[in-house]
Amino acid sequence: MNLQQTKARFGIIGNCPRLETALNVSLQVAPTDISILVIGESGTGKENIPKIIHQNSNRKHNPYISVNCGAIPEGTIDSELFGHEKGSFTGADKLRKGKFEQSSGGSMFLDEIGDMPLALQAKLLRAIENKTIQRVGGSTDIKIDLRLICATHRDLDKKVENGEFRADLF
Repeated sequence: MNLQQTKARFGIIGNCPRLETALNVSLQVAPTDISILVIGESGTGKENIPKIIHQNSNRKHNPYISVNCGAIPEGTIDSELFGHEKGSFTGADKLRKGKFEQSSGGSMFLDEIGDMPLALQAKLLRAIENKTIQRVGGSTDIKIDLRLICATHRDLDKKVENGEFRADLF
């Protein structure tokens, strides 16, 4: 797919050099399985880049799951991402697969990763490095196979410097 076809397919309007560079890089990395971090100001359409990457990848026929890390309350994001076992907390009346399990085989987009709580960043790093997760209340490692694409408008260098974002995750 060329640049103009990509713009038309995803409803992207504009011709500035930075946009075209971002789109070209997206198309170049799509066939790979590397993790991607998209950085840009709010309102610039960062959420289109992961969709373009997924739809032009070998994973395109598998799930694409999008999660806005800034919109999920801190108390529930762990269960939302990693799932939970039945009885692991009040109200957990059945086993629930999290977004990581749901997107296995495909791609998961973590929007506003710069807003992710520091404690959860360690679990995310473990999932990326080991390609396994554990549900809340669980003790069994669950193998995952997904491509992780993240985006933020935050200055992650500054957040690392301030101890608000893990350097090893960045």
